[in-house]
Order: sequence, then structure tokens, then C-alpha cells
Amino acid sequence: MLHCRIPLTCDPTPLHRLDRLSEKLGIDLWIKRDDLSGFGGGGNKGRKLEYLIADALDQGADTFVTQGASQSNFVRQSAAACGVHGIEFHAVTMYWPHPGSGRETKPGEWPEAPWPTANQVLDSWLGANIHLYPDGTFDDLSQHAAALADELRKKGRKVYQSPSGGSNPIGALGFVRAIDEISQQAEPFDRIVVASGSGGTQGGMAYGLRRTGLKTHLIGVATDKEPELADVCASIAGGLDALLLGKLRMTRDDIDLRMEYAGAGYQVPSEDAQDATRILARTEGIFLDPVYTSKAFAGFLDLAEKGELTGRTLFWHTGGFPTIFAEGRLPS
Repeated sequence: MLHCRIPLTCDPTPLHRLDRLSEKLGIDLWIKRDDLSGFGGGGNKGRKLEYLIADALDQGADTFVTQGASQSNFVRQSAAACGVHGIEFHAVTMYWPHPGSGRETKPGEWPEAPWPTANQVLDSWLGANIHLYPDGTFDDLSQHAAALADELRKKGRKVYQSPSGGSNPIGALGFVRAIDEISQQAEPFDRIVVASGSGGTQGGMAYGLRRTGLKTHLIGVATDKEPELADVCASIAGGLDALLLGKLRMTRDDIDLRMEYAGAGYQVPSEDAQDATRILARTEGIFLDPVYTSKAFAGFLDLAEKGELTGRTLFWHTGGFPTIFAEGRLPS
């Protein structure tokens, strides 16, 4: 790697076969346990932060600004990483950010809990400075974060700003490295299925697979109704070319992104996703989160039923366990 990395996660994260579910589905199913990454409550964001925090320190930053939903896993792990390295942490949040007008996702019958829950509790324990704004679009969220970063700079702070989910080429380096990690753990898989939210995980993995020459087919399951996400993944891969002096020149056509499992949109669990959570919990004792991995695993189960997942298949568990305990996220 041409970029510095500061270790945060306990890697390699576990990799094992799901024997009961493999027998039930009639396929050879494995799971990569980034939910057990061992840092800041677990999850895939730690891989991105190993490079983002290194970059922030390299730039002499004393303050880190990012953005996300109020139950953001990235906000939680970023706050933890900043605490470890003495960086002041700020996050601009909304309860239910959405892609745009007419694409709002908050179900009208789901009020917010009157007290902190799940990731919000952990953010408080971590000393995160949370700036909560009224619900709006993801663009609004970005504008608020940019304004906060400017305000802090005017006060003399050296600010490092990260996008939602740490999804830029530097953050995606963590998943280029993750492909190297899985290559050392096991023989190549025929397919990998992973949740795709802000693009950094899928973009980094797609680049890593192409870079190593592996024939593994990567399927991203979108967790929101954003067809533009495939372009974001391809753009991140293009940025990795620049960082790694590569010439892969990946395009949208190199990104297999399935949109049909997103349900009602970001943060809204679907019935299929809840069923998928029950199935994995009751066959293997492994829990999924309601925002990302449950939708990805629902997609996985459907693809398996349709006969699309042949050969050795890996489900990449990206974590997010605390959001199971978020009030107002499940129908009554």
C-alpha cells in the first residue's frame, strides 16, 4: 500500500463455514465476521478508519468531522478511533436523512424514542460531539457538515473531514486490504455477497478482486433505493487507481449491484430482512442488523433460492449490531 495505515481492528476477522445453513440451502456457504472486528463495537467501518485516521494524523489534524444518520455505525466507530488518537470528534446527524424530495424514508408511524438508544448511547460514552439537524436530504447533511468544518477552521482547528461511511478512495483502501486478507485465509470463493450502502466497501472489494486477478464474483445488495450507487462505487475504484498507481479503469459495468432488496429505503427494515435475521439467528446463532446486513442476507437467500449462488459462496457480515437495539426501527 502507498498509504499509511494505523491498526485498529483485530484482524484477520474470523472466517468459517455455516454448516447447518449450507445443508438447509444445499450450497457451500461461508461467512466473514467483520461484526467481530473487535474495535469500537465492531463492524466493517474500522477497516476504513485505519486509513482515514492515518491520513488525518499525517495532515496534522486535531479535529475530525463527519456525518450520518443518528444511528450511524461509522459515527460510532469514528468517535472511538478519534478518542484513541487524541483527535476531537464531531458528527453532523439527522434521524432520517434521505436521497431527495419524494424519496423520504421515515415511516410516519415510527416516532423517535424520547431517550438515546443503541449507537446514540455508545456515541455518548465515547464523548462524541453530535450536531443534530432536522431531517433532510443527504446533500443537506453534507452542506451542514461542510459548514461545521469551516466554522471549526475559523476557530483555529485543523479539521479533517470524512464523507458518510468513510466512503472515499482512502477509506476504501481498507477493503482492498480486506481482499488480501481473505486470500490468505482460504481458497478463492466463487461468489461474495455484501451489503452496499455508501459505496466504499463494495468499491474497495471490487477493486481488490480485480487487482489480485481473482475470478470471484462480487454481488453488492443495495440497502437503499439509489441506482446512482453503482456510479459511486466505480468512482471510488477510479480514485483507487490514482492512490495505488493502478490502471484498472473500472466502470459502472464492473459493479454488480442488486437494488431489489432495499425495501422501503434506508433504515427501514423489510419483512424479508426480518425473516432473514431469524433464519441466521436460529440456524447459526449469528445476528444481523436491521439496516444493512439483514437486507443483504435477504438478498442472499433469494439468490440462493433462484439458483444463482453456485459453488463456494461467502457472505461478508459487515456488522452494525448495536442498531438492533434502536427504538422505533421495527414495526409494532
